[in-house]
Amino acid sequence: MIDILNYIIGEDDKSKYPFLPEVGKQMTGRNIQDFLNSELPILENAKDRIIYSLKNGTSPEFDETIEMKTISKYSFPIAMLLVRSTNQSYLISRFALAESRRVEDILHNENPDVIPQIFKTILNVKLSQSKDINEESNVTSEFLVKNRFKYKISLSDYLSRSISLPKNQWRLVNRSVSSGYVFLTQDELITLLREEIYQMIRSKIEELKIPPALLEDESMKSTLEQILKVAPRPPKAKIQVFSGEYPPCVAKAIEMIQKGDQVPHSGKFLMTTFLLRAGKTVDDVIDMYPTNLGFNQNITRYQVEHIAGLKGGGTKYDVPSCSTMKMKDFCYKTDACGTIKNPLQFNGKTPVKKNGRKNS
Repeated sequence: MIDILNYIIGEDDKSKYPFLPEVGKQMTGRNIQDFLNSELPILENAKDRIIYSLKNGTSPEFDETIEMKTISKYSFPIAMLLVRSTNQSYLISRFALAESRRVEDILHNENPDVIPQIFKTILNVKLSQSKDINEESNVTSEFLVKNRFKYKISLSDYLSRSISLPKNQWRLVNRSVSSGYVFLTQDELITLLREEIYQMIRSKIEELKIPPALLEDESMKSTLEQILKVAPRPPKAKIQVFSGEYPPCVAKAIEMIQKGDQVPHSGKFLMTTFLLRAGKTVDDVIDMYPTNLGFNQNITRYQVEHIAGLKGGGTKYDVPSCSTMKMKDFCYKTDACGTIKNPLQFNGKTPVKKNGRKNS
């Protein structure tokens, strides 16, 4: 049995999860050029990794030889550098999504004892194995085994993550709860955290600073050209990004979503409420979220229908005010906004009428 508290990330873990800080520590102090010119085909593997990911929607599997594990471990950060160097949000999103799907597949078959340490390291999520709480009076070993519950997560952590999951199984009344914790199977845990895995990988890519000299490297330039030559193009927007009717904040949210940029909840909420109030249907709004950029259509539909008042308590949510968007740091005011107090007033639209509706 592995001692979870003292579990040490091993070389196998580093090749499977190359975004772990332990891999970064191994690269610290080493020149990127050393990896590009290595006798191992690290740069070639990074290129193949990207192209496969962009074409297939998931990253390739690698064989289990020691050499291949080393190549896989170091090709990932080089691949991140390459993707970041394209400066194309669409490609960054596609690659991050592909890598997150590869990680999901591995986690489904991962040693249950290792998973708490992995999630604590990459997402700072604290988990406990259900076998550690058998002494609780209302939880028996037989119950845990029968339901395949392997983990528990705090109630607050569960609620903040499950709110966007539409299936009835995620409603708290349908979950097994004890002493402030919610029980989960291994597959349920991965589903609960899958979006955070994607966002974590994407953030790591976007935070990279590319040394100018690296872009002048002939091998890098040649590799980038090969990637861009076969990379898929972003999908065309189904609705015009800015027609003169959308206020700048809404136009920005639409543009970011369709480019695959990270959009805060406030931006998505603003766009959804505005479009619904402007006469768009639920299906029109759902079509704004490209499924090939990681947006799950079922989850999106649930969220949009909830905002439209078709789910939950039936409350129709109002378009947030300009002051609210400023507070949430999603205001893109221009001279055309004038002195409006709500995005609905843009271009002479009538002020918002509350009518018992609810703001975000």
